[in-house]
Amino acid sequence: MKKKICLLLALLMVMTTAFGLTSCKKDGEGEETTVSTTVGGGDATGDPGSKDDPTLYEDLPTGNYEGYTFTFLNNTSGYANTTIVPTVTSDSINQAMFQRNSFVKDKLKIDIKEISMGYQEVSDEVRKLLNDPTPTYDAVYNEVVFQTPLAQSGAYYSVEECEDYLNFEKPWWFTDAMKSLQIDGRGFELFGDLQLMYYDSIWGMTFNQNILSDNKQAYPYELVRKGEWTIEALKDIVAATATEDTENWGVLSHKDFVSAMIVASDFVLVQQDEDDVLRKFENTETFVNVYNTIMNAFFQSNGEVEKVNYIVADYASEAYKSDFPNAKDEAWSFQSLFTKGQGSFMAGTIGDIQMVRAAEFNYGIIPLPKYSAEDQEEYVSWIYRGAASCGIPAQTAREDLERTCTILENLAAYSYKLVKYEYYDVVVQTRTVRDNDSIEMLDVIFGHHEEIPCTTRFEIDTVYETGISNVIRKEMSDRSTNIMSGFGDWREINAKIAQVIEGYKG
Repeated sequence: MKKKICLLLALLMVMTTAFGLTSCKKDGEGEETTVSTTVGGGDATGDPGSKDDPTLYEDLPTGNYEGYTFTFLNNTSGYANTTIVPTVTSDSINQAMFQRNSFVKDKLKIDIKEISMGYQEVSDEVRKLLNDPTPTYDAVYNEVVFQTPLAQSGAYYSVEECEDYLNFEKPWWFTDAMKSLQIDGRGFELFGDLQLMYYDSIWGMTFNQNILSDNKQAYPYELVRKGEWTIEALKDIVAATATEDTENWGVLSHKDFVSAMIVASDFVLVQQDEDDVLRKFENTETFVNVYNTIMNAFFQSNGEVEKVNYIVADYASEAYKSDFPNAKDEAWSFQSLFTKGQGSFMAGTIGDIQMVRAAEFNYGIIPLPKYSAEDQEEYVSWIYRGAASCGIPAQTAREDLERTCTILENLAAYSYKLVKYEYYDVVVQTRTVRDNDSIEMLDVIFGHHEEIPCTTRFEIDTVYETGISNVIRKEMSDRSTNIMSGFGDWREINAKIAQVIEGYKG
């Protein structure tokens, strides 16, 4: 009982750390710039403050905005919770959001409105406003991969322009996350506790305990604790549990599995130099080794591996057109197959894992495997490029920026106090996690385990869409054994990187 209580308390601390941008050196690698990041204003291991500490909220800005309607343009998602203004209060998270909104509305004398659209529709709407000086929305949430091109077009205020009005020392702002995506010293993405999609976008794995037990395979928990949970270890369990006639798949995942595994292997495709300027990877030998290891483990080794893993191919690949005719069918989604008990493992976001909680069998949660125990000290959890950031539209009058930031500050603060822990207590703990070991593993996935080091980070290539991951996914899906030829002469990718850098210059 004591162990369970300690683990539950540990889980409540998970969210004080979000992600880092780092890279461990493997044999033959040169020096790389590293940037360690955490949520909020605390250091890499410290707790920036209890949600119940009243001193955290004493200096929140205030004001009387006389009934002003603060309007969010917000994205919807197929895997994550993006709600800001709930229309029903039938569950505890929505109740916490309603309480947060009511408190801030009363305090600042405002109303709060949310207009929700698909991610592409949000981008199109913001793009239409680029030449319209009318302030239509006060804040825009969308997947960060769609926010960055808009930022390059001048759609949003920079983070630096908000520093006088937002208190980035508070734990509800993910300041290091913002800094890790700065280019040439400038950033436009606000990350914080106001919306839950960021948390749902962290990658991990789940496994079918019944299938592993029936095939006399130990659960991987102890391998994780020893630092020995690797691609090779995962491959061995798949070989012992999956069947070639596909009655039971080995690993189930979607097309971005390849990117997740490259990040989990602690290889960085696009790095930032000491001046926060982008540059693509230069260590070709190590990259080829990582690529071949992933290929041999999950796509093609002895000509039979692809029969036992169901990893949706890249949409531009020949494999998707020929080998995956059912991938567009909802019944063939990797989440559905796992929920029906047809997979040993499923890799995806925390949001994806929540989608399988209706499964009628016991399952466990673990981090993504390392490249190898010898070459890699830490586990690495990928932050999917869909994690949502907030932008303050450039149409906002300069004299109204303080009002906008005051409202965002209060909403983020009371999200930290009310919503985040309801999300963890109810959705993650009660409805998703099924054993104490998985509670500990979530602590690892989110990078806040005292004894099992794990870093969580974006891959800059996927955030800014420089094109490297697109080539890798396609070549991997088509079982290419000569990945470097797929990049051609790099001119298109180099041009994209240069375009992104140019877009962030002041």
